[in-house]
Amino acid sequence: MTNQATISIALAAYNGQKYIAQQLESLLKQTRLPDEIVICDDSADDLTYQALEPFLSSGKIKYIKNPQPLGVVKNFEKAINNCTGEYIFLCDQDDVWLPEKVEILANMLDKTPNLDGVFCNSFLVDENLIKLNKTLWGIRKFTPQMQKTLAAGDALKVFCRRVTCSSHNTAFKRRALEYILPFPELEPFYPDTWIAFSIALNGSWEAINQCLTLYRMHNSNRSNPLGNALKSAIKARENSAARRNYLLAQELLKRKKSAKQADIRLLEKFALHHKNRSEYSFNVISRTAQAVREVCTLRYWRYSNGLRTAIADVLLKNR
Repeated sequence: MTNQATISIALAAYNGQKYIAQQLESLLKQTRLPDEIVICDDSADDLTYQALEPFLSSGKIKYIKNPQPLGVVKNFEKAINNCTGEYIFLCDQDDVWLPEKVEILANMLDKTPNLDGVFCNSFLVDENLIKLNKTLWGIRKFTPQMQKTLAAGDALKVFCRRVTCSSHNTAFKRRALEYILPFPELEPFYPDTWIAFSIALNGSWEAINQCLTLYRMHNSNRSNPLGNALKSAIKARENSAARRNYLLAQELLKRKKSAKQADIRLLEKFALHHKNRSEYSFNVISRTAQAVREVCTLRYWRYSNGLRTAIADVLLKNR
């Protein structure tokens, strides 16, 4: 019998005292236990440590307290860098994992040598873990057709439209760190989006349509998948999403390792779309004309969220 791959869980903590104990309890009740849980704590006080201290006796937890706050991105990167496992699972401090999650995702990585990353679906729950009758894939419109596209090896095509893997439902093989790290210096920056694109460009993804995480919705969520679609598009515009996507694509193209020519061309078109959007005029009439031209290319439907993104671009000035 061959030895099982070693498993690390990377958890970036910050003021996590309210929920982290529930999360750790769920991690330590997995049917396939992780070899280590790496927690990098960016909190200014000791409350998060006090909440997780009872779990240190498990022998599974590698706790690292940052002397000075690193911020979300650098703290997350530090947690990943300190993982030693062959498989790395990403983890948020405020969710709960169902008992079979590690086993199911790790088994998928075990049985598919060429597979680099895998992600699952999630139940959305409220602060008290009561289900909201919604799933992450449903909210993000990860349709059966998009699932088939990803399964056929076209993950980049799917992620150019919308990213469905996240920091709470994803695992990948250590070899992917070659092109994932270090994280690029972009602001704002979302590590899960970068990881999704990096593996899609240089490796391969698989998606498992099982809800294996209770994804907790509360006021401190960094992102809220329950937001109104048009309001979300407007918020993205305010946060310079087009410019960020363009710069992210440029960084990906610089770091390509084993990308297919078709994927490189696809990413170049994605970059062009978001570059065009980021350079719209401050004059509303000119901006409308620019958006209409971009609509006519159909790129809004291939690389953004369709007409609602175009409307948000017209309603708001460049940021």
